[in-house]
Amino acid sequence: MKKILSYTVWFIAFLSCQALAAGLSFTEKEKILNELQNKITNQYVLTENIAAISAALSTLKESKEFKKANTNKALAKVLAKEVRKHDGHFSVLWNDPLQGKKQSKDYEGWFSMLSRKNSGFSKVEILKGNIGYIDFVGFAHLDELSEKKAAAALAFVEDTDAVIFDLRKNGGGSAVMIQFISTHFFDNKTHLNSFYSRKTGELTEFWTFDDIDGKKRPNVPIYVLTSDFTFSAAEEFAYNFQNLNRAKVVGESTGGGANPIHFFDLGNGFRASIPISKAVNPISKTNWEGDGVQPDVVIDADKSFDKAYKMALELIKPDTKNQYQLKDINEQIKALNDND
Repeated sequence: MKKILSYTVWFIAFLSCQALAAGLSFTEKEKILNELQNKITNQYVLTENIAAISAALSTLKESKEFKKANTNKALAKVLAKEVRKHDGHFSVLWNDPLQGKKQSKDYEGWFSMLSRKNSGFSKVEILKGNIGYIDFVGFAHLDELSEKKAAAALAFVEDTDAVIFDLRKNGGGSAVMIQFISTHFFDNKTHLNSFYSRKTGELTEFWTFDDIDGKKRPNVPIYVLTSDFTFSAAEEFAYNFQNLNRAKVVGESTGGGANPIHFFDLGNGFRASIPISKAVNPISKTNWEGDGVQPDVVIDADKSFDKAYKMALELIKPDTKNQYQLKDINEQIKALNDND
């Protein structure tokens, strides 16, 4: 019996290898592509763009790229490349359904990574001249741990004369964490952003929280650093503060992703992330989709820190009474000028 079972397992493995060697047929690939088209048609929030996306996918069927994509991973890559031309939140992934839970992942989930890396906060510092600096790579889900981390970062800079948020390497995350951080910088309850859902047709509003334990700083000058990598929730943070005239955005235009996603099963281990809702700013009545957040001060990302730091120092200098702090400010401004 053991020999029979062993042979059966070997034979199934042999057939699987033979199937992989043969590659995907055009019919199999077309089925996945058609299902992707169907999901986009029925779920994608920007309905005005669906016809163009569907046409592009139909054209893709005749391309050399599509015809040469004879493995599952290769097909996922080709499909993802095409749909991401239309929206940076689109993706197509493949995981072997036969492997189940034992399959090793080729990627780490975004929020899992943030949880593992100090809820996204990588550096908090008080710069010379009493300027606060917070560098973080993502907006973690707001839970007991991440709230504690965010509160600690904000408390560390709560007595500085200006604050720089560095979002140049920030890929986004949770709108609720945006609410929590933002609440520290507005005196009254403030409408930050809204999201429209295609499925429900409803608009959900996001406001600052009614109350927080930390210190509120409605008047402290704020600078937000951006790059072309800055994406999604990080863009929302910059866009919210910019439209509320609460911060100066310094750096490069951001990635242009304003539409939250949901993953849909396409069959045979394929799944696609499709934007199902869109941000609607209460002031601009639109969002940053496609175009990105446009900085108030346009400068290369690698020069944006020095620029914002100098701007902050020059802003607080006239009202600085402490001679020792004033000395620090003058020295740092000179050093920054010498680096230009």
